[in-house]
Amino acid sequence: MEDDATKIDANRLIIPGLAGLYNLGAPFAYAFTRVVMGLMFLPSGIDKMFLGGHARIAEGNIAALGLEPRYAWAWTVAGVEFFGAILIIIGLFTRPVAFAIAVQLAVITFGIQIKAGYFWNVRGFEVGLLMMLVFHAFCFGGGGRWSADRAIGREF
Repeated sequence: MEDDATKIDANRLIIPGLAGLYNLGAPFAYAFTRVVMGLMFLPSGIDKMFLGGHARIAEGNIAALGLEPRYAWAWTVAGVEFFGAILIIIGLFTRPVAFAIAVQLAVITFGIQIKAGYFWNVRGFEVGLLMMLVFHAFCFGGGGRWSADRAIGREF
């Protein structure tokens, strides 16, 4: 049951009739965002874990970054993307997982995409930047009301 402090006051809205819609959707907005972000990350995690994508990034992006051992880093990236996406979706260990994903997105955005020229054309660095910002917000917000973290009553 929602308490009155979280209800939208219809008198403060420009269109007061929207208060019911806002009050209906607001409790689920954060969880929806968390699930969608996890679902956006999951396909690349599946590719890297099960379809050979780890080898591609080991010889490509990780080699370009100069990180060694390349395959250990590639499997780390694969694990963060696959298992991290699943944990974000269910809202378990949300803060540390979101931090790991945010760090990975920072490396991808600033270490790979911008250096490769993504900054000067519309090729997608802004997607990584936006995702990094959202995962950064999850670091502070945790799993939220509809999460496994909340269900077990313990969070990082």
